[in-house]
Amino acid sequence: MENEKNENANSENGDAGGQQENQATDTQNSATNSDNTELNDLKEKNRQLFERAKKAEGEVKEFRSKIPKENEKPEAKPVESNEPNYGRLAYLKQNDITHPDDVKVIEDEAQRLRLPLTDVLGMEHIKTRLQVNKDARTAQEGMPAGSKRAGGVTQHDVDYWVQKGTGLPEDQELAEKVVTARMGKDSSQRKFDPIRL
Repeated sequence: MENEKNENANSENGDAGGQQENQATDTQNSATNSDNTELNDLKEKNRQLFERAKKAEGEVKEFRSKIPKENEKPEAKPVESNEPNYGRLAYLKQNDITHPDDVKVIEDEAQRLRLPLTDVLGMEHIKTRLQVNKDARTAQEGMPAGSKRAGGVTQHDVDYWVQKGTGLPEDQELAEKVVTARMGKDSSQRKFDPIRL
Protein backbone atom coordinates (compact mmCIF):
# COMPACT_ATOMS: atom_id res chain seq x y z
CA MET A 1 0.00 0.00 0.00
CA GLU A 2 2.77 2.25 0.69
CA ASN A 3 4.12 1.41 -2.66
CA GLU A 4 0.84 2.25 -4.19
CA LYS A 5 0.77 5.51 -2.36
CA ASN A 6 4.29 6.25 -3.50
CA GLU A 7 3.41 5.32 -7.04
CA ASN A 8 0.27 7.37 -6.88
CA ALA A 9 2.27 10.20 -5.43
CA ASN A 10 4.93 9.69 -8.05
CA SER A 11 2.39 9.43 -10.74
CA GLU A 12 0.65 12.46 -9.41
CA ASN A 13 3.98 14.19 -9.11
CA GLY A 14 4.95 12.84 -12.48
CA ASP A 15 1.73 14.07 -13.92
CA ALA A 16 2.17 17.29 -12.04
CA GLY A 17 5.79 17.41 -13.14
CA GLY A 18 4.70 16.71 -16.68
CA GLN A 19 2.07 19.36 -16.43
CA GLN A 20 4.61 21.75 -15.00
CA GLU A 21 6.95 20.91 -17.83
CA ASN A 22 4.14 21.45 -20.32
CA GLN A 23 3.25 24.72 -18.68
CA ALA A 24 6.90 25.82 -18.75
CA THR A 25 7.15 24.84 -22.41
CA ASP A 26 3.92 26.61 -23.14
CA THR A 27 5.20 29.63 -21.25
CA GLN A 28 8.44 29.52 -23.22
CA ASN A 29 6.53 29.11 -26.47
CA SER A 30 4.22 31.97 -25.62
CA ALA A 31 7.22 34.05 -24.54
CA THR A 32 8.98 33.17 -27.79
CA ASN A 33 5.83 34.00 -29.72
CA SER A 34 5.46 37.31 -27.91
CA ASP A 35 9.18 37.95 -28.46
CA ASN A 36 8.73 37.17 -32.14
CA THR A 37 5.71 39.48 -32.29
CA GLU A 38 7.63 42.24 -30.54
CA LEU A 39 10.59 41.60 -32.82
CA ASN A 40 8.36 41.82 -35.87
CA ASP A 41 6.81 45.01 -34.53
CA LEU A 42 10.27 46.49 -33.96
CA LYS A 43 11.34 45.45 -37.46
CA GLU A 44 8.24 47.12 -38.91
CA LYS A 45 8.85 50.30 -36.92
CA ASN A 46 12.52 50.34 -37.99
CA ARG A 47 11.48 49.87 -41.61
CA GLN A 48 9.03 52.80 -41.32
CA LEU A 49 11.65 54.98 -39.64
CA PHE A 50 14.16 54.08 -42.34
CA GLU A 51 11.69 55.02 -45.08
CA ARG A 52 10.91 58.32 -43.35
CA ALA A 53 14.63 59.06 -42.95
CA LYS A 54 15.26 58.33 -46.65
CA LYS A 55 12.35 60.56 -47.63
CA ALA A 56 13.61 63.38 -45.37
CA GLU A 57 17.14 62.96 -46.74
CA GLY A 58 15.78 63.35 -50.27
CA GLU A 59 13.89 66.50 -49.26
CA VAL A 60 17.02 67.95 -47.63
CA LYS A 61 19.05 67.29 -50.79
CA GLU A 62 16.36 68.98 -52.89
CA PHE A 63 16.27 71.96 -50.51
CA ARG A 64 20.06 72.28 -50.49
CA SER A 65 20.19 72.22 -54.27
CA LYS A 66 17.96 75.30 -54.34
CA ILE A 67 20.17 77.28 -51.92
CA PRO A 68 23.43 78.67 -53.35
CA LYS A 69 26.46 77.23 -51.65
CA GLU A 70 28.78 79.43 -49.63
CA ASN A 71 31.69 78.72 -51.95
CA GLU A 72 29.64 79.45 -55.04
CA LYS A 73 29.42 83.06 -56.00
CA PRO A 74 26.02 84.24 -57.20
CA GLU A 75 25.88 85.27 -60.79
CA ALA A 76 27.59 88.61 -60.94
CA LYS A 77 25.61 91.24 -62.72
CA PRO A 78 27.73 93.59 -64.74
CA VAL A 79 28.25 96.79 -62.83
CA GLU A 80 27.44 99.83 -64.88
CA SER A 81 29.96 102.56 -64.34
CA ASN A 82 29.68 106.25 -65.09
CA GLU A 83 32.61 105.95 -67.48
CA PRO A 84 31.66 106.10 -71.14
CA ASN A 85 32.25 103.06 -73.29
CA TYR A 86 35.25 104.26 -75.27
CA GLY A 87 34.95 101.45 -77.79
CA ARG A 88 31.45 102.55 -78.70
CA LEU A 89 32.47 106.21 -78.82
CA ALA A 90 35.36 105.36 -81.15
CA TYR A 91 33.01 103.43 -83.42
CA LEU A 92 30.58 106.35 -83.55
CA LYS A 93 33.41 108.81 -84.23
CA GLN A 94 34.54 106.62 -87.10
CA ASN A 95 31.04 107.02 -88.53
CA ASP A 96 31.23 110.85 -88.12
CA ILE A 97 28.89 110.95 -85.15
CA THR A 98 30.60 113.15 -82.59
CA HIS A 99 27.98 115.53 -81.23
CA PRO A 100 26.86 114.54 -77.72
CA ASP A 101 23.16 114.80 -78.60
CA ASP A 102 23.59 112.39 -81.54
CA VAL A 103 25.62 109.98 -79.46
CA LYS A 104 22.93 110.01 -76.77
CA VAL A 105 20.19 109.32 -79.34
CA ILE A 106 22.05 106.30 -80.68
CA GLU A 107 23.06 104.96 -77.25
CA ASP A 108 19.51 105.28 -75.94
CA GLU A 109 18.06 103.51 -78.96
CA ALA A 110 20.65 100.71 -78.75
CA GLN A 111 19.90 100.22 -75.08
CA ARG A 112 16.14 100.37 -75.58
CA LEU A 113 16.17 97.81 -78.40
CA ARG A 114 19.12 95.85 -76.99
CA LEU A 115 20.84 95.88 -80.35
CA PRO A 116 24.44 96.54 -81.35
CA LEU A 117 25.39 99.96 -82.70
CA THR A 118 25.84 98.60 -86.22
CA ASP A 119 22.17 97.61 -86.36
CA VAL A 120 20.98 100.88 -84.82
CA LEU A 121 22.98 102.99 -87.25
CA GLY A 122 21.37 101.13 -90.15
CA MET A 123 17.82 102.03 -89.10
CA GLU A 124 16.07 104.64 -91.21
CA HIS A 125 14.40 106.49 -88.34
CA ILE A 126 17.80 106.94 -86.65
CA LYS A 127 19.38 108.22 -89.87
CA THR A 128 16.51 110.68 -90.26
CA ARG A 129 16.77 111.86 -86.67
CA LEU A 130 20.52 112.40 -86.95
CA GLN A 131 20.02 114.43 -90.12
CA VAL A 132 17.32 116.57 -88.49
CA ASN A 133 19.58 117.23 -85.49
CA LYS A 134 22.46 118.17 -87.79
CA ASP A 135 20.27 120.52 -89.83
CA ALA A 136 18.95 122.20 -86.67
CA ARG A 137 22.48 122.78 -85.37
CA THR A 138 23.57 124.19 -88.72
CA ALA A 139 20.57 126.53 -88.84
CA GLN A 140 21.17 127.73 -85.29
CA GLU A 141 24.83 128.47 -85.98
CA GLY A 142 24.01 130.38 -89.16
CA MET A 143 21.46 132.81 -87.69
CA PRO A 144 22.32 136.48 -88.17
CA ALA A 145 23.72 138.50 -85.29
CA GLY A 146 20.69 140.87 -85.19
CA SER A 147 18.31 138.19 -84.05
CA LYS A 148 17.66 137.26 -80.43
CA ARG A 149 20.12 134.45 -80.77
CA ALA A 150 23.58 135.19 -81.98
CA GLY A 151 25.04 132.84 -84.56
CA GLY A 152 27.63 130.39 -83.31
CA VAL A 153 26.57 130.69 -79.65
CA THR A 154 26.08 127.35 -77.91
CA GLN A 155 25.06 126.24 -74.46
CA HIS A 156 28.71 126.13 -73.48
CA ASP A 157 29.15 129.90 -73.93
CA VAL A 158 28.58 132.64 -71.35
CA ASP A 159 26.76 134.80 -73.93
CA TYR A 160 24.15 132.10 -74.46
CA TRP A 161 23.22 132.04 -70.76
CA VAL A 162 23.33 135.84 -70.40
CA GLN A 163 20.98 136.24 -73.38
CA LYS A 164 18.73 133.48 -72.09
CA GLY A 165 18.29 135.49 -68.88
CA THR A 166 17.12 132.63 -66.66
CA GLY A 167 18.71 129.49 -65.28
CA LEU A 168 22.31 128.47 -64.95
CA PRO A 169 24.39 125.80 -66.64
CA GLU A 170 25.30 122.61 -64.78
CA ASP A 171 29.04 123.30 -65.17
CA GLN A 172 30.08 125.13 -61.97
CA GLU A 173 32.87 127.13 -63.59
CA LEU A 174 30.66 128.28 -66.45
CA ALA A 175 27.85 129.12 -63.99
CA GLU A 176 30.20 131.41 -62.03
CA LYS A 177 31.18 133.24 -65.24
CA VAL A 178 27.52 133.65 -66.19
CA VAL A 179 26.64 135.09 -62.77
CA THR A 180 29.55 137.55 -62.97
CA ALA A 181 28.55 138.62 -66.49
CA ARG A 182 24.91 139.11 -65.45
CA MET A 183 25.95 141.22 -62.45
CA GLY A 184 28.15 143.39 -64.68
CA LYS A 185 25.33 143.82 -67.18
CA ASP A 186 22.82 144.77 -64.43
CA SER A 187 25.14 147.36 -62.85
CA SER A 188 25.87 149.03 -66.21
CA GLN A 189 22.15 149.33 -66.94
CA ARG A 190 21.41 150.85 -63.54
CA LYS A 191 23.91 153.67 -64.01
CA PHE A 192 21.76 155.31 -66.59
CA ASP A 193 18.35 154.68 -65.07
CA PRO A 194 16.49 157.92 -64.47
CA ILE A 195 16.09 158.94 -60.89
CA ARG A 196 12.52 158.95 -59.84
CA LEU A 197 11.37 161.28 -57.16
